[in-house]
Amino acid sequence: MSPNTSSERTYRLLYIGLWALSGVALAAGVVAGYPLIGVGAFAALGLAALLTFRRYDGPLFDERDERRQAAASKRTLAVMGVTSAVVFPGVTALWALGVVEWPLWLTHIAFFVAALTFVHVGSTMYESARAA
Repeated sequence: MSPNTSSERTYRLLYIGLWALSGVALAAGVVAGYPLIGVGAFAALGLAALLTFRRYDGPLFDERDERRQAAASKRTLAVMGVTSAVVFPGVTALWALGVVEWPLWLTHIAFFVAALTFVHVGSTMYESARAA
């Protein structure tokens, strides 16, 4: 398909919509008690998004999108970092005081957040060293 403004917008919205729907499907499957169905839906919708991206002839995203992506990524890391810095120590303290029960799945999320933080700090140090 030859690129034009309306088809670019349509493909872009479809691509973003499929990724958003994949996350909703995964969450819905987990909440409904069918995590494997959620994972399957996530994978199928993610694959559909990637195929949509590959099917479009021309650049679907450009330098403006890269700037938006960088700003969104920065904001996401900041929000998740601050939230994690408050929530996990807070829940840990409440658990230690016997106020709440620490479910097993929360342990996995805590380790993921810690790993994400280490990757981010490591990437920041790498970029600083590379710039020097």
